[in-house]
Amino acid sequence: MYISSQRIGFKIAVAAFLGFSACQMPSRISMEGEGGRTAYNVAIQMTNSQQMLLNLVRMRYADTPLFLDVSSITTQSTIRSEISPVFSIPGFSKDNPFKLGTDLTWQDQPTITYMPLEGQAFAARLLRPIDLRTLQLLCYSGWAVDKVFWMMIQNFQELWNEPESSETCMPNYKRFSEVSQLLRLFQRRGELQLGVIVSAKAEKDQDPEERSLQISFPIDGADGERLAEILRCDQKVNGKFLKNIELGFTNSGRMGIMPRSIFSCMSFLSWGVQVPQEHIDCGMVRMAHNNQPEDANWSELFRELVDIHWSRFCPKNVFIAVKYRNYWFYIDDSDVHTKRTFGLLLQLYNLNADEAKNRGPILTLPLG
Repeated sequence: MYISSQRIGFKIAVAAFLGFSACQMPSRISMEGEGGRTAYNVAIQMTNSQQMLLNLVRMRYADTPLFLDVSSITTQSTIRSEISPVFSIPGFSKDNPFKLGTDLTWQDQPTITYMPLEGQAFAARLLRPIDLRTLQLLCYSGWAVDKVFWMMIQNFQELWNEPESSETCMPNYKRFSEVSQLLRLFQRRGELQLGVIVSAKAEKDQDPEERSLQISFPIDGADGERLAEILRCDQKVNGKFLKNIELGFTNSGRMGIMPRSIFSCMSFLSWGVQVPQEHIDCGMVRMAHNNQPEDANWSELFRELVDIHWSRFCPKNVFIAVKYRNYWFYIDDSDVHTKRTFGLLLQLYNLNADEAKNRGPILTLPLG
């Protein structure tokens, strides 16, 4: 009896230890497990990317984009444990068996609140031209200047960065691409300087139209000479070319620099969405130059910036994918150029649209 009681006491101690250990599980699971903070972080990041890709595809089909913001997430985590030791009374069983029954239940109940982003303030912010200081900030925070210019600039020294204007714009588009690549070359060398000149009136009245972009790059070398030729730059200071490019029209009636808005950036990038030929044939979408021969040349240039594919079936091993009009549209996980462009668009959207979130109708979804 002494040995049996000792064994029973040992097993009860083990059961108690397991029971108390289980009480420590909720905090670890709620922070690190499948219902933890990291899991929600990954899910929100993924759905934000899917939403942006969906809106790019919509705009390729001339449909209206729509944004839903995750305004709040609340979750309630519960755990229930039960331990029931059962053993026979000594004398009624020869073996004196010991039985241990346990029950452990974990439940996570999240509630996610969605808010449609709409209204005058949000629409105005999407349509407002991007501030030159945002362009400067992105270039100095590590983003490639050629991607920033390709995506954010509509017109630069009368070089149109617009694929659908007409086939006659192809030479201008190629020169714009050449300027962007030369700027990137100097950026890699650490020889490119970008500044934003703000007049006293603009500083006082917060007027973005009273600003200009200043570009400085080395004089020496054929690359500097070529860039100066395209930009019609003849001012030299301390061994560098210096060019001030006014925002909008200059006093001489020429176009200086014209940034896009968030909406026009999305519209521009939507041309990188490849579509099924049957949708082109039936007129659901259109080509950049109405199926002109220049389309092939323009597509080759444009796909260095963004290239979004389509598939009849759900693709595997992709960076992001959405289903639209019974087709799957996706970004290949090995397409680093498109992934970086897409990341730049998301960051630009967050920089310009976050403050204009309209606290409108709220959709709350309790999830089991």
